[in-house]
Amino acid sequence: MADRHVVQRTALIVGLGNYTHPTTRHSIGQYVLPPLLECVQAHDSRVRAHLARTVTRLPPEAPRYTLPPPTPIEPFTLSRKAQGWLAHACVLLDSLPPKGASARRAPGFRVDACPYVHMHLVLYIPRLLMNVNGLGVRAVLAQLPELGITDTLLVHDELQRTFGQVAFKAGGSAAGHNGVRSVQDVLRCHGTVRQEPDIARVRIGIGRPADGRVSEYVLGPMPPEWRAACEAQVNTDPASTRHAQSAAPVLQAVWHHIQQWCLARVAAT
Repeated sequence: MADRHVVQRTALIVGLGNYTHPTTRHSIGQYVLPPLLECVQAHDSRVRAHLARTVTRLPPEAPRYTLPPPTPIEPFTLSRKAQGWLAHACVLLDSLPPKGASARRAPGFRVDACPYVHMHLVLYIPRLLMNVNGLGVRAVLAQLPELGITDTLLVHDELQRTFGQVAFKAGGSAAGHNGVRSVQDVLRCHGTVRQEPDIARVRIGIGRPADGRVSEYVLGPMPPEWRAACEAQVNTDPASTRHAQSAAPVLQAVWHHIQQWCLARVAAT
């Protein structure tokens, strides 16, 4: 049971890259998706453990709401119709702002108006080269008719930020990224500049090469410390959340932005 109502949503998370070169800098958006499943599972366990303690402290007359049970993760499997690999995971998110947040001081704020969000995440890695990743995104959306552009989030590399910096972008220009440009061209989501929808992104910084040879740099292998920052095991012990957040900083930053985007979509509706 839960102490507040629960809403259910679905979202598509796409890792852009070259499937033939999975450990290069240019494919870091795809590289983080498999270990992201561990973040999802750990987060769901922590929220449910906290909620179980909360419900036991409720007074007898307090309302209680049905909570969907935990759902096993479906690991990545190849889908020829979707032209890539698909994984499925459900996670319980809490839209209640933390104590001390300015949102709690807003006029009309009510705790009972902040639902738990049972989010079904579909993770997708196109089995295509970067320049035609958009064809894969179109193919997977055709398999998920309930989802559209506004339900889709791209995860990709970015030259403008150093490694370790992860940022969210609601839409706008592709900034020279061929994978993003392919998605925009195929799905017609270039944003307001063409009076089209925007597509959201999480950008993982990879920095620029000192010698200016961008093509060789992005297609070069990720250093071992980069891979460690994206693939470290996540501690699922609820008492060790601080350690879990420092174990894989890039992975945790990507997961943080995905959570915020999911909750913002719920708030907007």
